[in-house]
Amino acid sequence: MFRLKSYYKKCHSALDAESGSLSLILLSIIIASLMIFSFGCAKKEKEIVIGHIAPLTGDAAIWGKWEVEGIDLAVEEVNAKGGIAGQKLRVIHEDDKADPKTAVSALQKLITTDKVKVVIGATLSSTTLACAPIAEQNKVVLLSPSAQSPKITEAGDYIFRIFASSTVEGKHLANLAEKFNIESAAILYLNNDYGVGLRNVIKEKLIVKKISVLSEQGYDAEAKDFKTQISKIKAVSPNALYLLGYPTDMGTVLRQIKEIGLKSKIFAPNSFEGEEIIKIAKEGAEGVIYVYPILSNVEAANAIKKRFFDKYKKEMNVYDGVGYDAVYILSTAIEKSLKEKGLVDGELVKNALYTIKDFPGITGPITFDKNGDVVDRPMETRIVKKGLFEKF
Repeated sequence: MFRLKSYYKKCHSALDAESGSLSLILLSIIIASLMIFSFGCAKKEKEIVIGHIAPLTGDAAIWGKWEVEGIDLAVEEVNAKGGIAGQKLRVIHEDDKADPKTAVSALQKLITTDKVKVVIGATLSSTTLACAPIAEQNKVVLLSPSAQSPKITEAGDYIFRIFASSTVEGKHLANLAEKFNIESAAILYLNNDYGVGLRNVIKEKLIVKKISVLSEQGYDAEAKDFKTQISKIKAVSPNALYLLGYPTDMGTVLRQIKEIGLKSKIFAPNSFEGEEIIKIAKEGAEGVIYVYPILSNVEAANAIKKRFFDKYKKEMNVYDGVGYDAVYILSTAIEKSLKEKGLVDGELVKNALYTIKDFPGITGPITFDKNGDVVDRPMETRIVKKGLFEKF
C-alpha cells in the first residue's frame, strides 16, 4: 500500500510539472461549464410560457397562421421591452387541425406537460367548445381570438374571447337585407357550431324584420358537392342567399352556384375574406357582399400596422390583429398575477381579465362582459370587385 501511495505521488508530481497548464485549462473548462449551466437554469426560471391552439394545417389553417403572425410579433415586442415583470414570454403553438379531439389533446398536453395556466385559443367555435370544460376544470384561462358561437357565452368562467359573438355579426348580416330591400332569403350553412349558431341568429333577426326565410340547407365539413342544396334553393327563388362557412367550402359553393345558375344576391360573414375564395370560385365570387371587423385607425394602431408590414411584407388583417391583441391583453393580466402572487395563477389571471376596460387593442377598445365576451366590435360592409376584396 505504501508503495502504491509513493508511486501515485510521483506520478502526480510529474503530471503537475509537465502539464500544469493543462490542469488550469481543465479547471477553466469546468468553471465555464458551471457558469453556462447556471445561466441556463436562471434563464429558464425567468421564462413565462403560455399556449396557443389553432389550425396550422388543413382547410382552416389560414386563420391559425394569421394568428401566429400577430402573436409572434407581439411576443417579440413584449420581450424587447423586458418581458412581463422582467420575465421573457414564450408561446407554444399547437396544431389542432380544426378537429375538436385534436384540440382537446393539445390542451391536455399544454396543461400536463408544459404546465401552462394560460392558453390563446382555440380559433374555431367547435374546438373552443371542446376545450372549454377541460380549461374550466383545471382553472386554465382560455382566450379565443376568433371563435364566434353563441354557446361560448355560457362555456365557463375561465373562457374569454376577443372576437364578437355571432349574435353581433348576425345582426350586421341581417341589416344587409334591409339595406338591399330583400323580401325573401335562403340560408346555406356549414353544419358545425359556428355555422349553426350564425344561421340561428340570422334567421331570428330576419323573421323580426318580416323577411321570409324560404329555405335552410346545411352541409358537412367534408362535403365537396353542394349541387343538391343549391338546386333546392334555386327552386324557391329567394332574393338573397346567406352563405355561412369557411373559405374552401364557400369557394366551391360559389363555383357550383355559377354552374347551376342561381341568381340570388349573396351575403357572407367575415370568414369569407380569404385568398382561397378567389382561387376556387374565380368569377363566382364576384359581387358577394360580406361584413368584416375593422382594425383601429388611431396613431398607435397605425404604428403597429407598420411594424407588422416591415416584418411580414404584407398588410395586417383582423385575424393577425386578434392574435396580437391576445398577447398584450394576457400580458397585462399575467403581470397582475405576478405582482400579487409571484407566479402565473389561472384564477388571478382570470380575475384580472374581468377588470380590463377599454384596452387599446389594434382591433379596437376591448372590454369583457360578465361572460367573458367582448363588447360589440365595429364592422364594415365589403364586396368582391374584379377579384379583389374592397370596402363597399
